[in-house]
Amino acid sequence: MAVFLDTADSLSTDAQAIELNAVGFCVASHALLRGVNVRFLPGQISVILGQNGAGKTTLLRLLAKEILPSDGRIMWAGRDLTHHSLSSLALDRGVLEQTVDVAFSLTVEQVVSLGAEVGADVGANFALHVDTKARLVARVEAALTACDLQYLRQRDVLTLSGGEQKRTQLARVLAQIWPENDQQPNAFAGKWLFLDEWTAGLDLKHQLCLGTQMQGWVKKGLGIVMSLHDLNYAAQLAHTCVLLKKGEVLQAGTLAETFKLPLLNEALDAVLRIEKDPITQKPWVLPGL
Repeated sequence: MAVFLDTADSLSTDAQAIELNAVGFCVASHALLRGVNVRFLPGQISVILGQNGAGKTTLLRLLAKEILPSDGRIMWAGRDLTHHSLSSLALDRGVLEQTVDVAFSLTVEQVVSLGAEVGADVGANFALHVDTKARLVARVEAALTACDLQYLRQRDVLTLSGGEQKRTQLARVLAQIWPENDQQPNAFAGKWLFLDEWTAGLDLKHQLCLGTQMQGWVKKGLGIVMSLHDLNYAAQLAHTCVLLKKGEVLQAGTLAETFKLPLLNEALDAVLRIEKDPITQKPWVLPGL
């Protein structure tokens, strides 16, 4: 089943969608994903939910072209993903993995600058024209600000806490895809973020701050696909969800279509109950004790 929102807005962005058609991925004879048919639209936050080993990370790695499907096809803006070069994808999508190890002594600002240089496609022509320098500096400053890292910019990343390191890596990824003029209504059009359990290690303040900013960026055209374990945070952020169970899509669709008790109980192999948040009117999931 391929999804997603059946609205006029979705029709306007459909041509830029990422679509998986019967996608599978195997390691040796073991299938990590089987028969995945889902479609992700720009301008939305899509959350992948499932138990450990359900295939969430594998799905994100396939979207990023870090690995290739064993079966099926992935279409990116109407063109087979295998026909997109990694260098061209680097300009359009940022990928935050669950863990990113830094083995060198670099400042926070230097790490974030690495992302800005990739996104600006500086490459071997890094002649540092004045305009190029200015654009790089702007990208770095925007990413540092978004991740509340200005006060840590000169700190050695090896001395940071786990949450601070996670924010630094997120800033690096943001700097990679940050638009030239972020005030434009469609500033992030054509850009994607793939985030694998990005909230792990982050304190509540920064989870909420970054989540709020993400909701603003998607209104400007950004597409975000993330994996989460926090069902309630997923319910607050997600436009659409994908429930994975042992490498297969159990359900995919809007929040109303996926946050159903039998589906969540089955996907997560847990006994839950669902209430309604009195303020947001969104689902609120609790242990079914």
